[in-house]
Amino acid sequence: MASWAELPRDLIPVIAKRIKVMEDFIAFGAVCTSYRTAATKDKFDLLSPQLPLLMLADRDDDYREFYSLSKENVSRIFLPEARGRECFLSEGWLFTMSCNGEFNLLHPFSRNQIQLPSRQALSDFAGLEEVPKGQIYRCIDKAVLSANPSLTSDYVLMISYFNFSNCLAFWRPGDLNWTNIDTRNFGGAVATMNYYKGQFFAVFYTGEVRVFDVAGPSIAQPIVKSHLLVRLKDKIFDEASVQFYLVELHGALLLVTRFAHHNEEEDGYDTFKFKVSELDVIKRELRDINDLGDSTIFLGRNGASSIDSSKFKGVKPNHIYFTDDWFEEFNYVEGGGGRDMGAYDLEDGKIESFYPGLSLSRICPPTWVTPSFR
Repeated sequence: MASWAELPRDLIPVIAKRIKVMEDFIAFGAVCTSYRTAATKDKFDLLSPQLPLLMLADRDDDYREFYSLSKENVSRIFLPEARGRECFLSEGWLFTMSCNGEFNLLHPFSRNQIQLPSRQALSDFAGLEEVPKGQIYRCIDKAVLSANPSLTSDYVLMISYFNFSNCLAFWRPGDLNWTNIDTRNFGGAVATMNYYKGQFFAVFYTGEVRVFDVAGPSIAQPIVKSHLLVRLKDKIFDEASVQFYLVELHGALLLVTRFAHHNEEEDGYDTFKFKVSELDVIKRELRDINDLGDSTIFLGRNGASSIDSSKFKGVKPNHIYFTDDWFEEFNYVEGGGGRDMGAYDLEDGKIESFYPGLSLSRICPPTWVTPSFR
C-alpha cells in the first residue's frame, strides 16, 4: 500500500484547501516536505472559526503545552518568549508582560513579536510605583485588540491597568508611547472590556457601560471619543465574588456573570454558577438568556469568545468552558491559580471537568488560545 507521502503532487494542495481546523492543517504540513510545501497560509481559510486550545500553566522552562479538547491530547511547543510572563489572549495573539515591565504582542505559533512601549512608559504619566525585584505586580488587568495583527496593520490595542484606580490606555502601530484615557470621572474599576462592531465596550463595577471610539493608526493625531451607553441597575454589580465578561455571539453582545464561593481550605474561589444576558445596545437594557443553542462560550483570564460547537468534536453545546480568573488570589493560593476550571451546563447548572490534570502557576495559569496564522 502506498503511503500518504506518495500521493500525486497536484492532489496534495487540493487536500490542504479542504482542511478547516488549524490543528489538523499544522499536522498535515508536518507529514513530509511536499505536504509542508502545500500547507501554506494562502491555502488556508484564515476566517474559518477555530476551536480554542487550553494553554497550560508555565513551568519555568522554554516550552508551553497546549491541550486540545477535540483530540484530548497535549502538544508541546518551543516558546521561550512566554517564559515567566503573564499572558493575555486577544485575536489569536498574546499580550505578554515580564516581571521587569517589558510588554510585547506575541504570536504563539510563529513566535513573532511586536514590541510595545514598556511599563515604564505608563509610569511616566500614571505615576505607577516601582516593583521590588523578584516580586509579581499585576499592573495590567485587561488587554484587547481591535483586530488580528496577522491580517491588518490597522488595529488598536486597549489596556486596562491599575494605578490609584483602574485606568485605560491604548497603542496603535507606529505610536511611540501609550496614549492615556482620562477615567477620573468614570464609574469605578473596569470589570470587562471587548471590541464590538468597531468600538471598544467597557463595563464598570458600578454598572456603567461606556463606549470608546479610538481612531486607527491611519489618523496621525490620536482621537478618542467616549460616551456613557447605559448605567445598568442590577443587583449583580453589588454582589461579592463575581466576575464579568463581554462576548459577541451571533452579532449580539452578551454579558456573562460568573458567581463563586470562597474556598476557606484552599483560600481561593470555586465557581458555582453563570448568568448570561444580552446587552441590548439599542434599548440599553439587559435581557436574560437561558439557552445558547449550538453555541459554546470559552472564558478566562482576559475575556471570552464563542464558537458554533456543531462544527467541532469534543465540545458540548450550551456550555461555558471556564478557566481560573481570580488573579488577585494567584499569589496566595498554594501553587498559584488554575484549580477553578470546568464546563458549565447552562441547562441544568452542573459543572464537570474538561481537563484531566492539574496545571497551576502564580504567574500564568491555564488560559484559552485561539490558533491563528502569522
